[in-house]
Amino acid sequence: MYIISSNKLSTVVLAILLLISCSSIKNNIPAYELVISEKFTNPIGFYDATPSFSWKLPQNKNIQKQTAYSIVVASKPELLPNNADLWESGKVESDQTLFVKYKGKKLSSRQKVYWQLKFWDQDKKASVWSEVANFELGLLNNSDWQAKWISLSNVDKAKSPKTNKTSYKVQYLRKDFILEPNIESARLYITAKGLFEAEINGKKVGNDVMTPGWTPYNKRIETLTYNVTDHLQNGANAIGIALAEGWYAGRLMLRGYPKVSPKVMCQIEVKYTNGNVQTFITDESWKATQEGPIVYAGIYDGEQYDERKEQKNWSSKTFDDASWQKVVTEDIDTEVSLTPKRHNTVKSVEELAPIAITEIDKGVVI
Repeated sequence: MYIISSNKLSTVVLAILLLISCSSIKNNIPAYELVISEKFTNPIGFYDATPSFSWKLPQNKNIQKQTAYSIVVASKPELLPNNADLWESGKVESDQTLFVKYKGKKLSSRQKVYWQLKFWDQDKKASVWSEVANFELGLLNNSDWQAKWISLSNVDKAKSPKTNKTSYKVQYLRKDFILEPNIESARLYITAKGLFEAEINGKKVGNDVMTPGWTPYNKRIETLTYNVTDHLQNGANAIGIALAEGWYAGRLMLRGYPKVSPKVMCQIEVKYTNGNVQTFITDESWKATQEGPIVYAGIYDGEQYDERKEQKNWSSKTFDDASWQKVVTEDIDTEVSLTPKRHNTVKSVEELAPIAITEIDKGVVI
């Protein structure tokens, strides 16, 4: 008969307990770089109500591969991970970490969605839940827009002194509006037949350039969404938009000059803490002028800027636009889709200081 001493028995029991405990320990390193569709990170104004999810596994020597995953999606972050109300994938046996399609409840325009995931490694150990990622849908349908296209009734042109080519003079458009106290959030939905740059209360909206970009205007026009909560204040506010011809109304390669002029459209939606929503749109009440400092701006011929024509604070509430003209409006064409932009916008990455300033002609400086 073989007798185990109490010391040896304790050691054996401890070893068994350790083995059981280790087999149930979770990986304490979560998945990271959670993105949707074409690698968008927490986007707003997103274009797809059925996005796909992607993530990266931790770069850790103990994690060799993924054997399963679980994704949870909710309408509020506090519902995650245990009470997801939009979608629970359940435990899916798969090594897929790219483009896992959303299969939950139908999502709608403006909706903000939160999601996170966990995975199981080669030893069938579950990771901890990832950080919560999110995305917010833009205006997905033409019917979501209350705004109208606006512009001056007659848009003048200016000629480049060197190329002898003409470009539409830049339009400056503005509108004052009043807000109630207790703003919770605000979005600016905006697009143009041409190129736009928007300001609210004297502050530029976003850091994009050449927006909204080129598109086949007779089929689809891309829209952009901006979080403008921090631009607004209780009481009086103002929005200003500079509008240039861009690809829509300017000459383009062999196409020459199209017989159209630039137009812009926007919609500000302000949500208050009590749940009320106020909407401000481009309509007949806006004012506009072409007597601003940017005389013209063309894709090929560049921009002419006349500092003598500066209109200080033109996008601020204190500006007097009594001398500006009324705009004309145009209804949305139901045959042309207004769709949120499907790719990243152009951005300035570096600003170069001039090396030299050369007068090539009287009053013409490079």
